[in-house]
Amino acid sequence: MSGLTLSESLYPANLKQARHTHSLASFSFVLAGSYLEKYGTHEPIRQSSTVVFHPPLESHAVEYSSKAVRILSVQIDSSRLSNFRDGGIAFETRQSCRNETIAWLGRRLYHEFRNSDRASALALEGLVLEILAEVSRLKIGNKETTPRWLRQAKEFLHDNFSASFGLDVVADTVGVHPVHLARVFREKNGCTMGEYLRRLRLDFAAREIADTNSLLGEIAMIAGFADQSHLTKTFKTYFGLTPSEFRRLHKS
Repeated sequence: MSGLTLSESLYPANLKQARHTHSLASFSFVLAGSYLEKYGTHEPIRQSSTVVFHPPLESHAVEYSSKAVRILSVQIDSSRLSNFRDGGIAFETRQSCRNETIAWLGRRLYHEFRNSDRASALALEGLVLEILAEVSRLKIGNKETTPRWLRQAKEFLHDNFSASFGLDVVADTVGVHPVHLARVFREKNGCTMGEYLRRLRLDFAAREIADTNSLLGEIAMIAGFADQSHLTKTFKTYFGLTPSEFRRLHKS
């Protein structure tokens, strides 16, 4: 892809990288594991399904967790970076984002990267742009006033993603009409509440499949799927891989 270079890295458990810099801007998607990043006076922990933006020439140090960490990186050359800036996407400061949309897009990006065909270049570039657009949307959304009840609705979904409930239950919990809740939720999040909930379940399942050796049937039940078959069908629809294929890919 013009101006974009994708690479996959697997870092051994407990590895410590001394402070260093990268000449080009990039962003990384944490596929499995977690690590502590040190830059300036900050020491955030980067968890699985997080996208992290790295401005060029900013120094940082990294300490990886007690489990191996797998990362997909997208390096951006100076000409492409200039185009992104013209489009309102800046890499001047280090930042990270983690939500169900980022997780879904990142996993799709990894699948396309590992299973390339003649259409992959176009698909990869499109997914990179979707990730950048989602991050920009989040930045704009943070500057706008989000209704308290909408924040409460999202918190309810995150706290109860494995349970079975209808739209009316969420609406009653936050004190708004179901129709109003459904309309505003879609406007603010770019998807229906049902799609949001499904992505939460899939993100949880993907992290458990990649990071643990738990049985797929157990993961399916904990994540809120009816059974392993339901998980397998939904997982393959969204990620293009069965849970077993996904696990083998991350363990390889």
